[in-house]
Amino acid sequence: MSTNDKNIDERLFKILRDTFQTNEINPEDSMDQIPEWDSLRHIQLIIAIEDEFNISIDFADTLEMTSIPEIKKKIQRYLC
Repeated sequence: MSTNDKNIDERLFKILRDTFQTNEINPEDSMDQIPEWDSLRHIQLIIAIEDEFNISIDFADTLEMTSIPEIKKKIQRYLC
């Protein structure tokens, strides 16, 4: 894992913990595994990610961001 990946992970996991108000987050989790991850929290999550990483996420991408690995992949793509 590169330093950049580690930085993304740390920032993303802080957002996830704050948004879902839990420390029980596994790096492979998806919407199905986090009970707090509903449609409203998904919007809050996307907004927090956009603010933290200073990116603007396309609507189509927000629909695909239903797991932590997918979210990380999208963030990396936007930052490149």
